Amino acid sequence: MMKKLLLMATLAATPIMATSVQAADSSTKVTFAKDSYCGNFTGNIKDGKVFRLWLAADQNLVIRNVGDDRINVAYVSGPSGRLDGDRYDNETSYITESKGNHYMKVYGNSYHSAVEFCAY
Repeated sequence: MMKKLLLMATLAATPIMATSVQAADSSTKVTFAKDSYCGNFTGNIKDGKVFRLWLAADQNLVIRNVGDDRINVAYVSGPSGRLDGDRYDNETSYITESKGNHYMKVYGNSYHSAVEFCAY
């Protein structure tokens, strides 16, 4: 009986673990070139795309439109929750609160967008 309960508990927990891994994998990791503070993405983000970037606390994250269309940053979320940003002409700036993975959802208004992610 105990083995059966243990097996049922394991099977019940399996879909939950698979879902959390799948959610993390649905984001696109932003990487920086060696000795660079910035990484880029070029492609279709018309339906929105979630990007992932590991940052330290108190860093200035800048998401910049470097293409011909318009982009919209829907949100930036870190380990402590959502961050408030300051929007300027073609960029939005955020100050991170804690170290860890940060997720950014960005939309473009065409099928070809170019976005730059910088951390200072």
